[in-house]
Amino acid sequence: MKISKLLLALSLLAPLATACGPSAKLASPNGFAHVGGDYDDRITNAHGVVVGARVEKNEPQANLDFWVEAVDLRLKARGYEADGEAADVKNASGIPGRSLHYKRGWYRYWIDVYATEKRVVVVEATGDARDFDNAKTSVEASMRSVRVN
Repeated sequence: MKISKLLLALSLLAPLATACGPSAKLASPNGFAHVGGDYDDRITNAHGVVVGARVEKNEPQANLDFWVEAVDLRLKARGYEADGEAADVKNASGIPGRSLHYKRGWYRYWIDVYATEKRVVVVEATGDARDFDNAKTSVEASMRSVRVN
């Protein structure tokens, strides 16, 4: 599949405000607080490390491998560098997903992608590398805590 088609598909993952339908919820570890934004749920710590989660329709209908590749291509096109290999993960609901880690300058950017037949759940985390690394255990726990209501 051409990159342009993958980027088009990925654009469907852009945050959308919806009045109904499933939404994602994150656990807020010590030192983090829930804040607003263009996500179903978003938390931050005092140092600006942010974790956000959202649920999108799985359109076009595709499997986890497709969505992971689409995310990877889009981030690399935006100048992010992979920071390690993708890892298989499961969220709090037991849905299998994949975790991707990137860096860009002084920032870390992690993204977990979970895909079911009907939904794609995206959990993103970012922050300054030093602050992010200090909060890594809490960030990881919160990212995996995602549940879909």
